[in-house]
Amino acid sequence: MSPDSSRRCPSSRAARLLLAAIVPAFLGAAIAGCSGGGTLDTTPPSAAPPGPAAGAPPAASVEKLATGWKYRFDMVSPANENDAITTREMYLYFRADTIAVHFQVENRLGVPIDILWDESTFLDTYGRVYKAMHRGATYATKDLPQEETHIQPGQRYSDFVVPDDLLSDPGAAAGTGGRKLLPTDLSAQSLVGKLFGPTLVFRVGNDERRTFEVRFKVVSVYPDR
Repeated sequence: MSPDSSRRCPSSRAARLLLAAIVPAFLGAAIAGCSGGGTLDTTPPSAAPPGPAAGAPPAASVEKLATGWKYRFDMVSPANENDAITTREMYLYFRADTIAVHFQVENRLGVPIDILWDESTFLDTYGRVYKAMHRGATYATKDLPQEETHIQPGQRYSDFVVPDDLLSDPGAAAGTGGRKLLPTDLSAQSLVGKLFGPTLVFRVGNDERRTFEVRFKVVSVYPDR
């Protein structure tokens, strides 16, 4: 081709220049991909893991159903708003939780008052009556007589009380404690409206008895979120 022919076809000359610029760049990228950058990944992306079935609660919600339920109680016997009993001889305060019924007693007399544990009982939420046990009782001693607790004039005494059935648990036998008085999982809902509590027997002075039937009602339960 003569010089004149190149001037007659300017578009052909521009195309050759563009091709000369693109081909080296493409080859350089391909060589780099084969040598140092790894081969082109043509594997199709894996499918995303399936989500929970429609309507199924997430795992965290399921776990919450199993643990962490709390209670609201009312002391209905003797009926009062202070969870307390006041008499000429003594003042008693009670507090229930999922472990036990805790109490405090103050001797207002000038003579000792005794708690007669072997005459005291405990009503559970299923209506069963058991021997009442208090601090210091273990699986090994639950069937033995319990020593009376002596409260001197003016003295305040604090303790808790549970049914002896809790100490029959294998955990109590192993020395790791017994069952809870009330469950803290979803089954707590079945106890709404149930009654439980101790019947404590006291000896005042020589041999006069004072019996206090204390009952708590499960008013409601709710998850601890």
